[in-house]
Amino acid sequence: MPSTTGTFTLRDGLEVYSRVWEPSDPPQAHIAFLHGFSDRCDHYDPFFSLLTATYPIKVHAWDRRGWGKTAKTKAQMGDTGRTSQVVSEINEALVHIASTILEITQTPLFVMGHSMGGQESAVYLLSTDAGLSGGRPPIAGWILNAPYIGLDPASRPSWVIVSALRFVARFLPKLKHKQTLDVGFVSRDVEVQEKYKNDPLCHNTGTLEGMRDLLQREADLTNLSMSDQPVPEGLTAKLPVPVFWAHGTKDLITAYSVSKRLYDRLEPYDANDPDAKTFKTFEGGFHQLHAEPDGMKEEYMRDVGEWVCKVTAKLSAGTTA
Repeated sequence: MPSTTGTFTLRDGLEVYSRVWEPSDPPQAHIAFLHGFSDRCDHYDPFFSLLTATYPIKVHAWDRRGWGKTAKTKAQMGDTGRTSQVVSEINEALVHIASTILEITQTPLFVMGHSMGGQESAVYLLSTDAGLSGGRPPIAGWILNAPYIGLDPASRPSWVIVSALRFVARFLPKLKHKQTLDVGFVSRDVEVQEKYKNDPLCHNTGTLEGMRDLLQREADLTNLSMSDQPVPEGLTAKLPVPVFWAHGTKDLITAYSVSKRLYDRLEPYDANDPDAKTFKTFEGGFHQLHAEPDGMKEEYMRDVGEWVCKVTAKLSAGTTA
């Protein structure tokens, strides 16, 4: 079935652009998807159209605050807010999505994040904040696609720029900064590269406070990945749900090595369940596994679909808590 577009409104009145992909058969599971930096959910149409045509999974996505069609004015572009606001709005959106699912215990909800969306979903799901823990809707599993745990050196801004951003952010938090990503690192598919290069809604812009907090989230998760270091305050090293984690070895935007190191440190949700913690390496894969040519995006699509269906079947059978 074709996808549909719409909107929903956050508590502060911001109207958020959303898109839903429906399977041809009644859905057996749902995925709520968080896109990455300088990205928007419409770009994922080829992947999610293929996924929902192949598996009975319904996908819900939305352009995050500051990005895509949600940013309707120049002032809104890149103004994502502080980490507390980012995490709160993820929860608000997930509560909204969960409210649209008639039988969430029978057709469970999974969270999926790519790149920055993976980073933000990590901070959301690994948070030990008591208020947040009690307010999350039921989440059955977590899917990570090249999450931004650490930046690859090829994409890391210089320490001079980072230091300047942190300093100026104290006085001019809403000042904008453009951090352009190399489209050649996105995918090996030249058409995908050109799509991002020529899309005015992929503006590579953030506020200084938003950039500062993004870098702080990176630092916290990188520290969490180090098994010889204490767990950072406010985070846990115990997975709250099963996870399927994938990363390409040729990703020059987010670092494969740091991503895998965090995966290795995190304790599984259920040590007795082989599907509770899964990592797949895509040899030669670039940053967007969902947009890689030569059969890689199809392989990744099948991995996601099969894992979601397997976890859903176990939940239905009552074998997973």
